[in-house]
Amino acid sequence: MTSRALELAAPLVAAIDADAAALLQPLLDHAVALEARAGDLEEQLERLRMQLQRSTAAAVIQAGYKGKIEREKIKSELSFLEQGTRVLNKYVLKRDRFPNCHQLPTLLGDSAPNFRRLKETPFYGGAQPTEEGFHHILDRVAADGFRKVVWINLREEAVVFVKGVSYTARARAKLNENDLVPGLTGHTIQVLEASLKNSLVEQLELRGGQFEYWHEPTPLLNELAAATIDPTEVHTLPELMAGLRHETITEVVYHRTPIDRENFPEQGVVEALVDMVQRADPHTAFVFNCQMGRGRTTTAMTVAYLKWSVMQPDSTVLVPDGLPMTRQHRSLTIDPSTIDYALGTFKVILALCETLDQGLQAKAWIDSAIDDCAALYNLRTVIEDARQRSVSEAKPAKRSFYLHRACRLLERYFYLIVFGQYLLDAHVTSFSSWLQLHPALFRLLDDLGGATYPSRKVLHNNILKFDHFPGLSRLPLVLGPNVPNYRQLGGVPLFGTAQCLEQGIEDVLLHLRENHGHGRVIWINLREEAVLYVAGKPYAIRKRDDAFHNVEYPGIEVDEIQAIEATLKMELIAKVHAANGLFMHLCEPQPLITEERFDAIVPDTDVRTLEEVYAAARAGGFDVRYARIPVSDETAPEEKDLDDLVRLLMPIFTAERGAMDATAVVCNCQMGRGRTTTALVCIYMLRAVVAGTATTDSLGAGHASRYHNIDDLVRLLDNGPASLALADEAIDTADHIQNLRECIDQCREMAYEVGLPAAKQDYFMQRAMNYLERYVYLVCFASYVLEEHASGFRVLFVNWMRSRYGGALYALLDNLGFGAEGDAHVSSLRWRWRRKRKLVNRLE
Repeated sequence: MTSRALELAAPLVAAIDADAAALLQPLLDHAVALEARAGDLEEQLERLRMQLQRSTAAAVIQAGYKGKIEREKIKSELSFLEQGTRVLNKYVLKRDRFPNCHQLPTLLGDSAPNFRRLKETPFYGGAQPTEEGFHHILDRVAADGFRKVVWINLREEAVVFVKGVSYTARARAKLNENDLVPGLTGHTIQVLEASLKNSLVEQLELRGGQFEYWHEPTPLLNELAAATIDPTEVHTLPELMAGLRHETITEVVYHRTPIDRENFPEQGVVEALVDMVQRADPHTAFVFNCQMGRGRTTTAMTVAYLKWSVMQPDSTVLVPDGLPMTRQHRSLTIDPSTIDYALGTFKVILALCETLDQGLQAKAWIDSAIDDCAALYNLRTVIEDARQRSVSEAKPAKRSFYLHRACRLLERYFYLIVFGQYLLDAHVTSFSSWLQLHPALFRLLDDLGGATYPSRKVLHNNILKFDHFPGLSRLPLVLGPNVPNYRQLGGVPLFGTAQCLEQGIEDVLLHLRENHGHGRVIWINLREEAVLYVAGKPYAIRKRDDAFHNVEYPGIEVDEIQAIEATLKMELIAKVHAANGLFMHLCEPQPLITEERFDAIVPDTDVRTLEEVYAAARAGGFDVRYARIPVSDETAPEEKDLDDLVRLLMPIFTAERGAMDATAVVCNCQMGRGRTTTALVCIYMLRAVVAGTATTDSLGAGHASRYHNIDDLVRLLDNGPASLALADEAIDTADHIQNLRECIDQCREMAYEVGLPAAKQDYFMQRAMNYLERYVYLVCFASYVLEEHASGFRVLFVNWMRSRYGGALYALLDNLGFGAEGDAHVSSLRWRWRRKRKLVNRLE
């Protein structure tokens, strides 16, 4: 082996004598040894490098293999969830029965779970029976002496029977949820069931009878199963019912009457039940069923039982001893935790009892009926259970779920008592007509009996977002970027704008004074969401996980929103102080893209409420009066809101009739769009009539409408053509950003776009219906203004609506629609006005 050390030393060794070379030899040997050792170390290092490379490669290969396995596993799981015989190219089928469905100590739990009779009445109820269960139920009804059966299926979900067992359609990966399509009637559900059956039969014929379905052997755990099925063994419910035969039952009449799982049935459903009970002879029994035989079945049985009770010869409504407490008694209760909510003593229920003529008696009677029907489900107990869980659950999402459930069930209880009062009144009118004569009842639920929004911890789990965003400005920036969507209505002193910057407010006031000669200004803010100015910019509260929607407070009163804004100011100041003067907020630099940003501010002076901003403008020399009228977005204003406008502006318009220096009115919401335009239309009509510029000659009778509800309204109103003409004139004058008439059809057309998901269709249909309701209210308000201005508006609009035409105006509002079957579920007042109900965080 050649040594580098010897090579280097060779010239030196050659030049010295032998004795010197001998002395140098040990050093050369040592150098050679060191060189050899270094070579060994280098070889070891190289081996280590190679091992590391091989190890890294192995790790990469192993990770890739594991990743592949995981990907295959995920794909397998997704594929597994999509397994099952597909019907209508969308659904899989799941067996209807699940663990613990049968909860009563009765026989036939496998075929007719939870089947029972209500005392000695003709009313029976149960879960969805099997084909065998239908026959067992008829045997039992026949044994009780009945010869006819009216069978009422209350399910909203489509059902198909395979080999005598019921299955429901489920969306992929949502096997524990029934797929519900909003607005389906009994007829359309049966059409869907027939389509499911036909689709399943086609699949069975293609697969040689192979049927894959899901079932739930243990709670919430789904398993895939398979069976071989003859296509002739697939049936719909109407087919099964039509084939039922019994020795002594001479007639079985089947009805599909879907009702909501938690809310009270619609008036039309109630009237249908009342009519069937009223026309039945003593030999007729009623059988109700839903999926489990619990909530929907018990509710329908209770309604039928109440009607049947007042039909009995010499019937008297027996009221138990000890009527429930009044609201005044409850208000004296020092400790609310001692209130027994299981007795139904919620604030809104006590308010209802005070409103109804026989409220306490109706409640006591309904409570007795609920208890009689409570073999499986006591409504008051279920409400109380949901209420308790809404405050005891650890997770906010669960608390919110149970709170909303409690509120929906409380609405069911509320309307049961209302229905009881209707029966006690012994009127021959329908339940719908009776309700329309008592429109105040629709509004009682708005604040759940006096509930108020809490004005504490406003910023908890929330963040402030700058009010302006890309696309906000729809009009030329006449006064600059500080004043988006600024415009004037014709030549009258009415103006609209989006939420301005603080400097923008002064820009508007200065412009009105210097360019239009309006030294006096009334500024009306229509927002029901909390707004705060920080360093001159407006901010609104947003939830951290929903940054693109305002945190709204439906039904909020002025004092409540001002209290919330005052608290918000204090909380923000404290938070900024703790952050050494840094204010964190959201902005939207690009459409639907938010950024968190910090600004350095002086919190004690830079944070202001709306009242303080306008007070500063007054201190700066502007004669401006600020008013707040909170209005819900994208809906009709409430009647009381229009009364507020009249009270605020009518005296001014009256005093300034013919004056040259009229007071200017400015309205704003966030964008200056829907709420602002609606208010401007109403103010325009009020001013035109009070000022005398809306003459009878200009309001011809030639106006026609494209909506049958508006045509009906025009025929109903004594001054209908003039009212429609005035409303349309105002709408067209104020249509800079939105035409309140044209937007109805625009939104309705969006609901019918091909390929739009059912939820989106429902969203646009509800909005179109809200727009139609708004149009109805604008025509009604025009009629009111034309009629009442001569008397100085002594009658409030809210009272005029209720008394002027009896219940006719509310009858029309309770039956809005476009003539299409798909809009029936949003045609009634009760369903639309729920959008304006207060969003309480605690049920009391």
